[in-house]
Amino acid sequence: MKKNLVSKVITGVLITMAAVSISSAAVNVAMANNSGDKPYDFSFDYGSSSETEVRDKEDGSASYMKCTYCDGTDYGYSATIYGCNGYAKNGSIKCSNAYNYYEGTTRYHSNTVKSNGKDYAYFRASLNVYDVAYYEGWWSPDNVNCYD
Repeated sequence: MKKNLVSKVITGVLITMAAVSISSAAVNVAMANNSGDKPYDFSFDYGSSSETEVRDKEDGSASYMKCTYCDGTDYGYSATIYGCNGYAKNGSIKCSNAYNYYEGTTRYHSNTVKSNGKDYAYFRASLNVYDVAYYEGWWSPDNVNCYD
């Protein structure tokens, strides 16, 4: 009788552990998105704009950008998220407000890429003054924290 009770307790513990493991795996799959940081570099030359590469936009979370370096006077640049239909940037539309970046700035951009039916995203940026400057940093179309 004691042996049977121990066996039932062990079986119950194993079933609970399996259920927790499966639940954790389901949450990780549901939270998966394109949140890996990729480098960008913007080279502005008297009124020109710069853009990041196009990446898959996998959820409705805010896009992320972190400016880490400026070569030149740090006038700052203004960046906006655009949504599009593919890597050629076809069907591009503006999907966020513009925000200013300076060396050391990190921001999350709420955007309407997915709600506008677009599956790809990129940042477009313009220098805040008519001059020359170079910036580097990191960006992601989605964010690991799933901030909106």
